[in-house]
Amino acid sequence: MRDNGVTISKGIAIMLMVLGHAGCPGPLNVYLSMMRMPLFFFMSGYCFKEKYLTETKAYLTRRVTGIYWPYLKWSLFFLLIHNLCFHLNIYNDEYGFKDRTLHLYTLAEYVDHAISIITKMSGHEQLLGGFWFLKSLFIGSLIFYITRQLVKSPPARMIVLLAMTVILSFTGWKLPYFAIGAREALGAFFLMTGHEYKSYSLKWHHHKAFFLAAILLVGIGSVYWPASMMSFTYIKVLPYAITAVAGTLAIFYIANWIATKQNTKLWRFLVYTGGYTFNVLTWHFLSMKVVSLAIIGIYGLSIKQLAKFPVIESYARNGWWVIYFIVGVAVPVAGTYIYHRVRAKNNKE
Repeated sequence: MRDNGVTISKGIAIMLMVLGHAGCPGPLNVYLSMMRMPLFFFMSGYCFKEKYLTETKAYLTRRVTGIYWPYLKWSLFFLLIHNLCFHLNIYNDEYGFKDRTLHLYTLAEYVDHAISIITKMSGHEQLLGGFWFLKSLFIGSLIFYITRQLVKSPPARMIVLLAMTVILSFTGWKLPYFAIGAREALGAFFLMTGHEYKSYSLKWHHHKAFFLAAILLVGIGSVYWPASMMSFTYIKVLPYAITAVAGTLAIFYIANWIATKQNTKLWRFLVYTGGYTFNVLTWHFLSMKVVSLAIIGIYGLSIKQLAKFPVIESYARNGWWVIYFIVGVAVPVAGTYIYHRVRAKNNKE
């Protein structure tokens, strides 16, 4: 049976991710970035089934079908519509993500991007900016699994993965062509942390005192050692890892509290959203373009500004981040709900 605490945790985390992409105030975004993405790695390890230790093929199949295949499918789809998006000004040669502008792809460029997507899980479209997470989760899962198989001592497993992260971060080394490095090793560490936390039946996330200490620690960390899965240095690896796990468990505390409020509107929404985090990850950038269009219409801006990613930042910082956030969550969730209702109706007929 599904653990609603885990599902709600994922629902909260994906909403916090959208909030960060919506252009929320800087200090809040830094605070949230300390914990929102590590939670997904932690929960993946938390849900790891011991049977996979003797069923390697089943585990790899699950990783491929659950992570690589969705990445491949949607990355190739969004690649296919790249030139259409360019003609619609979703991409253009004036604006882009961090000033990285785009152009109409030639056939050769389509092929190059497709090869990159298929072979190394990179080169996906700006509309799928959050898909870096899928590669890190996929590769991190493999590193986690190999480490779990080879290293018998639980503390040693944690030390090995942390040391690997520090070394790769310090040297900047990445596996040639595949660009696998410190981020994937850190993802494996968070996976292992979740796995060991569950294995030892720890219940820190049930205690209010721990929750309060955790949110305070995250606040201190966001000031003195700010970091994220996308940006950390070797010096920050250890304090960031500790802070991220504490923040993850703080979210888990909130999720378990909400899980006790069965069948309330908030419970139903978060359980549903947590069950379809991939849909939010895939569609929230495109959904937020609706808000950008509204801003362009209201303030008489050039349609070219639609290509600013992920939001029109100057307006987002002045309060529009709230609307970006609401739309970025609501549209993918509502679209998923409608799709399943229509599909269920058609199946009955």
